[in-house]
Amino acid sequence: MIDPDELAEKAIQNIIEDRNKADYLVTQILSDIQAGKTNHQSAGMVLSKHLETMQRANEQLVKLTALFKKTATNAFTGFSDSERDTLFEEIKKEQNSEEPSE
Repeated sequence: MIDPDELAEKAIQNIIEDRNKADYLVTQILSDIQAGKTNHQSAGMVLSKHLETMQRANEQLVKLTALFKKTATNAFTGFSDSERDTLFEEIKKEQNSEEPSE
């Protein structure tokens, strides 16, 4: 089974790495623009696509982590008295309807 805490830690680590990559990309692109190696329009589009992809991946990891955390904390704790009574009533009704007529 997947450990929610381990998944959360991976998500956080991935977010940190993505921020570092994004910071590096922005710095490199700004240097290239200032040096005249590229123009703002083309470099900006590439940077934008990279950032969008990283953002979507991070959102998916956060959603998965939340889902696993929720699943792990929603363990079955039993039926309430009213739920149990309702179930027994349904079972009795079902049994009575299945009994053959004499």
